[in-house]
Amino acid sequence: MSDKHQEGSITHVRRRETNLPSVRRHAIHASIFSLALIACLGIGYSVMGNQHDAIAEGKIGIERAPLPVASDNLAGNGTDLPDLLVGVVAEGENPTEQIDALGNPTGQNILAGADPVPPVEQIASVRPIETGPRTIMIDGKPIDGGDYYSGAALPRAPFADIVRNSPYGPVPIMSATGNSAVKSYARPFTPTVGKTQVSVIIGGLGIDRNLTNRIIRELPPEVTLSFAAHANGLQTWVQQARDRGHEVLIELPMEGHNFNPTEPGAGRALKVEASPAVNVRNLDWLMSRAQGYFAVTNYNGGRLVADQNAMAPILMHIGNAGVGFIYDGSQDSPTLSQMSADAGVRFNSAYTIIDKASEFGQIQTELSRLEAASSTGNPQIGVGFALPETVLAVKSWIASLDAKGMEIAPASYVLNR
Repeated sequence: MSDKHQEGSITHVRRRETNLPSVRRHAIHASIFSLALIACLGIGYSVMGNQHDAIAEGKIGIERAPLPVASDNLAGNGTDLPDLLVGVVAEGENPTEQIDALGNPTGQNILAGADPVPPVEQIASVRPIETGPRTIMIDGKPIDGGDYYSGAALPRAPFADIVRNSPYGPVPIMSATGNSAVKSYARPFTPTVGKTQVSVIIGGLGIDRNLTNRIIRELPPEVTLSFAAHANGLQTWVQQARDRGHEVLIELPMEGHNFNPTEPGAGRALKVEASPAVNVRNLDWLMSRAQGYFAVTNYNGGRLVADQNAMAPILMHIGNAGVGFIYDGSQDSPTLSQMSADAGVRFNSAYTIIDKASEFGQIQTELSRLEAASSTGNPQIGVGFALPETVLAVKSWIASLDAKGMEIAPASYVLNR
């Protein structure tokens, strides 16, 4: 530092020494402060941050909730539970005598002020009426304790002697002793003496999950079910169907006259221009998608089945696999039966597609045609698809067969006759 003083005109500056702040002392102070801060934080955490402090301990008494006023709910006079029928049912009337087991009115509508039940004609204009007996199902079983499917389940597939490994997985094969899928995986059936038989196949399954489940559970086990080869979880679908007693077909995508290469399954479709080796490889891929089917059927294929050069190697491979072939009859193919016989393939062609038009009335008309064709003693096969109208029409029609001296038979019965 310096001091200034003035003598005359000359200013003199006098210097003096001053001690500067000690760096060492500042460092000590900073260290002490840091240690104190750390200590405070540790103490704070031990007091406020103990994880065990968040655990509730001890007990607290809660007064028990009072019980409702005693009442037996049958003849008691308690008022705690409301009477849901008050003001609806006249005194002295039994409401259960006015409704059937499904809750539908049997006479006049019991609900005061409700609209009257519409006439049958009006209901029919909205949706088809299901005729025949109704069964109330809980978890797939009738509530009367019986089991419509008791003993109907088919054994688990595959069977060891009729399966081989392909590059894509297991596929069917004829066994050394002559066993084959067309017989081993078919639903056993003994025709009733004095009745004529008729068969129905419902196809296009495995795409619509809800509708597929409904068809598997609601239709009798004698109805044959057909699944799209490209359906997700195909083996599970096949086994569910067999568990309910249904024999199963697999649908092979085939080239039609208006082939669409972008539709599902088209990448593995059997085609006219493809070499026999390519078609056989694709056929193995399709047949490896699941096991437990007794036969295959076509999905489209009008162009392919008319070409003997392209179709012959395919039929030969199907014959070696020991499965049958049911053609849906959508296109005329006069040579298909002979080609199948030459390849050693069990073959049959469906009489009609029952739901070419999806209206309930027209489906009934096709079913009547199928029935008439089978009534001569030569059972025929009708093919339908997974449509709600088809399910309703088929259920109603099947319920009417017994009174006509007819019965539904699995498609394998017609195929193997």
